[in-house]
Amino acid sequence: MVPMSESILAKIGEMDLVTQHLVQPDDLNYHNNLFGGKMLSWIDEGMAMFVMTKIQYTNIVTISMDNVVFRSPARAGDIIQIYGKVLKYGKSSITSKTLAITNNPETRKLSEVIESEITYVCLGENGKPYPHFRKFNPPT
Repeated sequence: MVPMSESILAKIGEMDLVTQHLVQPDDLNYHNNLFGGKMLSWIDEGMAMFVMTKIQYTNIVTISMDNVVFRSPARAGDIIQIYGKVLKYGKSSITSKTLAITNNPETRKLSEVIESEITYVCLGENGKPYPHFRKFNPPT
């Protein structure tokens, strides 16, 4: 069996580091685990900025976060590292893959927290989907 850290390292080797957060006591629930909503907020914000940079367009909205399964908890002092990569482009949408892990700086233990796909849609000035990718040549 492949140790967890090796399988995580293989996954993140194909992705970009998007953002990092240090889990603070204010981020914890009653049982001293990171609030799930806080983690989702960090993922959505970090991945949105990642996508905006990749596509050179900022008026985007999240339309879905698919297969969000919390695999392990994060605790105070853990570093949350969020990795991402672009999976596909539509006419006005972009789908990305994200992986959030905990990295304990004292033990160097890596644990997968969430792996998910997030889809964003580009909006025009009228607030409707805008076919940005008809004019944009995405990087490969």
